[in-house]
Amino acid sequence: MMRRILRLLACGAVVLSLVACTPTGRAVGDTQDSMPSVAHDSTHKTDITVGFVGSTDTAADKKAIDALADDTLNVYYASLDTPGDSETADKIAATAQQGVTDFVDRAVKIVIISGIDVTDANRDSWNQALTNVREAGIPVALLNPKHAPEDELLYAAILNTDDAASAKSVSIADAVITIARDEPHDRTIAVATE
Repeated sequence: MMRRILRLLACGAVVLSLVACTPTGRAVGDTQDSMPSVAHDSTHKTDITVGFVGSTDTAADKKAIDALADDTLNVYYASLDTPGDSETADKIAATAQQGVTDFVDRAVKIVIISGIDVTDANRDSWNQALTNVREAGIPVALLNPKHAPEDELLYAAILNTDDAASAKSVSIADAVITIARDEPHDRTIAVATE
């Protein structure tokens, strides 16, 4: 009987610790409007692990991954392995969602989802997958989304590639580091992958 009580208490502690990872009214990774008044050490960029969920545009994914890796970020890639138009949108979404789940299990520091396409048919499953990431305390960035989730609490920022390298764009690595460190940033960021 005592063991059961101890197990229940342990489970309760785990649940409470996970709930503490989710900020109220903000997405994970988008919780600061300004820098803290007290200086602190932040995560070194070589310690930032990125879970990159690919899209059907593998060439664009490769450019983004190469740009992240060139800046010494550790990138793990979940390919959609879509052989062509024969794959249904639902199967592509399910594969991407499985990649998200795998990265939560791996406890990466940030998840990037390339080309997310939230539709009426997959809205609930995307919301569940992204809620799981949120509850794990991992920020999410959407790279060139086709259709983003309606609930903005499920992602910290939208990254739009701007390889013309305009004055307003930053490197994708700098944007990812800023989000992973939970430093102030815009909700939509123009990023360069070259």
